[in-house]
Amino acid sequence: MSRARCPRCGALNPGGALFCTRCGEPLKARLCPSCGARAPVGSTHCPYCGAPLVGGSLAAYRRTMRSAQPYIQEGLRPREGIIGNILLVAAAAFRDRPPLFTPSPAVYEKLSSHVVAQASRYLWYALAAFLAGSALAVLGLAVNNALTLALPAFLAAIAPALLYLLWLREADRYEPEPAWLLALAFSWGAASTIPSLPLGAIAALLTGGWAGSAALVEEPLKILGVYLISISPRLRSEVNDHLDGLLYGAAAGLGFGFVENVLYIGRGLAAGSPFIIVVRTLAIGMHMFCSGLIGWWIGYLKVNGLPVSWSRIAPAMLVSMGIHAAWNTLAQLSPVTALLVLPLGPYLVYRTHKMAEAALVDEYYWGFAHGYAPVERPS
Repeated sequence: MSRARCPRCGALNPGGALFCTRCGEPLKARLCPSCGARAPVGSTHCPYCGAPLVGGSLAAYRRTMRSAQPYIQEGLRPREGIIGNILLVAAAAFRDRPPLFTPSPAVYEKLSSHVVAQASRYLWYALAAFLAGSALAVLGLAVNNALTLALPAFLAAIAPALLYLLWLREADRYEPEPAWLLALAFSWGAASTIPSLPLGAIAALLTGGWAGSAALVEEPLKILGVYLISISPRLRSEVNDHLDGLLYGAAAGLGFGFVENVLYIGRGLAAGSPFIIVVRTLAIGMHMFCSGLIGWWIGYLKVNGLPVSWSRIAPAMLVSMGIHAAWNTLAQLSPVTALLVLPLGPYLVYRTHKMAEAALVDEYYWGFAHGYAPVERPS
């Protein structure tokens, strides 16, 4: 079936689609929520049964979707064993998948107006965490006699982190995540560099100096903040699907990578190597992908109606640790392997965006493009 181009935004859509998956514009016809018949675009009532085509309940909208689709295809459901879930996470990270047509009701939950009204309070928490992580970076540069390079290192580190995050957030069109909560996740990632230093040193000591041991410490610390948000009685309703989790996880990874990059870039500039800016701009994509993948799995559990716990996110944690450890090992094995691993950074950024796009298609089928996305407003 030929693909249909949206007359409003120009996006290509699957053949037979009634609405644009990017902007929600009607393409060829509307489906009557009462009888399921196709009606011309712009119709206010069904020409066959007379039912109104404006508004309607979510249940009525769902009746117009594909029939005979399972809750979620059996092959896409989380498994009982950890090995099966590891394979499921890895497949979702590196392969395309069919849409999830009908999710758990948890995806329609939203924050209370009381919590939204306290957004400024969480922004202060975010600022404190961001300043703590930044202070660690400045201290590290001072110890390495590179304090005068703190400002250029800061700017070179923060720019790609924010650009990656804003680019990824563009995919979150139907239910945009609040900036204050994304800032909290980003700042948590920045502050998580503080405990990662002593714990990373212990891990390296126990593994004989293996470069990959850092992943065993950094991945749990980066995602811990997102995990706490996802189980918080006040905030968990905002992390209600896999696109949300992906964004918050990626934000935490970028926050961690930002502080790490300030240190690496400052040292590199002090050594007379401005090429370090290019290297670290590519490398931060690894942190974005690995933490984003764990966050994606947290949201995926909610889509499937499963409770989130530390043990349940272990499969995604292990996959991310493996990718992170492989990256670090190759980066420090030899100059040749270090150069070979760099192109993987843009590829991992690309895969992160592909996961976001696939989740956006899911949200389209859940009615998010047509007014059924949970929208919060302050009281």
